[in-house]
Amino acid sequence: MSRAGVVIIGASARSTAMFDYLKENPEEGFIAGMYDLVPERCRFLIDHYGAADAVVYESLEQALDDSRAEAAFVATWDSAHVQCAIAAMGAGKHVFCEKPMATTVQDCDAIIAAAKKANGIFYLGMNLRHCPVQEKLHEWVAAGRLGKVLTIEANEYYYSGKTYFRRWNRLRKFGGGLWITKASHDFDIINWLAGGKPVRVFATSSLSHYKPKDEAGMYCRDCPIKDTCPDFYDVTKPTNVWESLWTFAESVTGEKRDMCLYNSEKDTFDNGMAVVDYDNDIRASYTLNVVSANTNRQLSVLGTEGAAEGDMEKGVVTFRRRHGNEEEIIDLRKLMESGHGGADDKIMADFFHCCRTGDAPKSSWTDGRLSVQVGLAARESCDTGMPVAIF
Repeated sequence: MSRAGVVIIGASARSTAMFDYLKENPEEGFIAGMYDLVPERCRFLIDHYGAADAVVYESLEQALDDSRAEAAFVATWDSAHVQCAIAAMGAGKHVFCEKPMATTVQDCDAIIAAAKKANGIFYLGMNLRHCPVQEKLHEWVAAGRLGKVLTIEANEYYYSGKTYFRRWNRLRKFGGGLWITKASHDFDIINWLAGGKPVRVFATSSLSHYKPKDEAGMYCRDCPIKDTCPDFYDVTKPTNVWESLWTFAESVTGEKRDMCLYNSEKDTFDNGMAVVDYDNDIRASYTLNVVSANTNRQLSVLGTEGAAEGDMEKGVVTFRRRHGNEEEIIDLRKLMESGHGGADDKIMADFFHCCRTGDAPKSSWTDGRLSVQVGLAARESCDTGMPVAIF
């Protein structure tokens, strides 16, 4: 495979990652076309990126029949991954599927069954495995530098995560809830660092802040407190390409894009904590908070011989030996200039490499399924108040 044609399924915020990568790396491939339930969204992105060769397909089947395309990029909402990924593999395409793999274990198993029969690559978009911070921590753990790992602590703070409560992510039927649609990233990294099988999860969460407000309206533009609300969103002033896409789509569909974060219908949380036990005597904790003053991911891995810490916002990893004064600090900021701390460009490059060579992706089908299992167990634990075993 030389310069690959790619069909994008789902004109979403994540679909712009493929546009951005191929704009900077045209020798890798080109956008053959796009399919979305709202075709005008496709045309908006195609025009924005100047993708002259791209067409707008009338159906998923038409998109996958395009002989110019060797690969498909699945960037729909999460619960639709299973249908689109299986169809793309059945059409003989290499498939890049955004994380999470799916929102149920049954759908994960259906994708895995299709991938085992497929001629092409099935590549799961667990892009944090390609972030220099997480890569360096895993390198230290795998080399035994920390000795026997005992505990892992992961914290995610996401300022922009509040927008989930006006987007499809707020509803489990589309994204499975934040333990899956958001936390699958982090559960995968924790599983990777732990190197064992998660066997039990206890989690607690709450919608503590973005609860209904009688004094607020349903949409920001009409809200009686919009002049004083710190979460007011002005749809007339988009700050990036996907906000521009949302504003444009409203003119086509009539669906307002400034739904109140507080008064929107939702069945997920805005802050939560999970504890995961592993079969190799490792324990991990994970905090997810989208009522945050900043956006960051922090990791701390403690072993019998040393401790390692990573901070994505600072772009720094630190190792300290337990006995003695040895300390190593590595600044990785120069490697972290694309999205997700430098991971977006690296994962796209690896996808095209795997398509060309047949090499195995960095995260496997089993890894993708396992991160969904942990997320589902965390969700069930929150619903029941009880620890949940993973079989």
